[in-house]
Amino acid sequence: MSIERCGSITAAAQELGATQPAVSQWLAEIESALGVTLFVRGRQIRPTPFLAPVVRHARRMLADSHELRSELQAVADGAVGNVRVGVMLAAAVQVVPQMIVQLQSASVGPHLQVVEDIAAGLWARFERHELDLIVGRLDERAFGVGLRQESLFNDVHAVVVRMGHPLTRKRNVGWQQASEFPWVLPPSDTALRRAIDSSFLDNAMVPPRSWLESASTTVTEEVLRLTDSIGVLSGGAAQRGRARRVLAVLPLHLTSNVGPIGMVWNERESGPALEMVLQALRNAAHAMVQP
Repeated sequence: MSIERCGSITAAAQELGATQPAVSQWLAEIESALGVTLFVRGRQIRPTPFLAPVVRHARRMLADSHELRSELQAVADGAVGNVRVGVMLAAAVQVVPQMIVQLQSASVGPHLQVVEDIAAGLWARFERHELDLIVGRLDERAFGVGLRQESLFNDVHAVVVRMGHPLTRKRNVGWQQASEFPWVLPPSDTALRRAIDSSFLDNAMVPPRSWLESASTTVTEEVLRLTDSIGVLSGGAAQRGRARRVLAVLPLHLTSNVGPIGMVWNERESGPALEMVLQALRNAAHAMVQP
């Protein structure tokens, strides 16, 4: 990994605090064990096609070794184990904080590491074995080979504007009136964008052109607050914005939604710590939907 990153054996030796002959010998031993050549030596070292898959697996091995050290420390500190949770905002608003409170009140529980990001970022981390669990909106990626998924609750998206927006003063608001304002839309390759476009088409209207494309809920909320633009946020994010008296929800409803909030994990990675987190999430979701 160091040679691939630095581009030369000499630079890798400097990064590793070793001699160039030692690094050359280590590389030769790795290639011998794998039975393939990873770099072509010459005036400049060049990677072979075998390098990419080896480095990909090496990154996973390194991530696993770091996680093992972290989990051993967690157990030594009295925890059941270590669980790395990736969270989308729709889950971060309600269910995940309730899960954390529930686990922290237990006499013995897991050590938690929580990362919030958009779906693309969380899935990239999950594929690099940097996360044990994703909590967020379920899409087709949740049904991959070797994965387990479980729905927790439905979270319906809301069409939102700033408090005091001209449309909030109208008695009847339809898609036609909404189309007259600029829209902050999610990226065109997302399920939510397709659902928004479908809602306009189902109402015999051309989908709006995006004044701004944003995958960031924080950026979207702030732009909506400062302008007369219209956006679509998860129900949890919209509720939070309304409670802070920053956003208002328009009486418009998408004709299709993009999946429930749920959890995804690798079926081979289950253990006592992860099972405690999964059950706490089930409990928190159950409490949310009670009347």
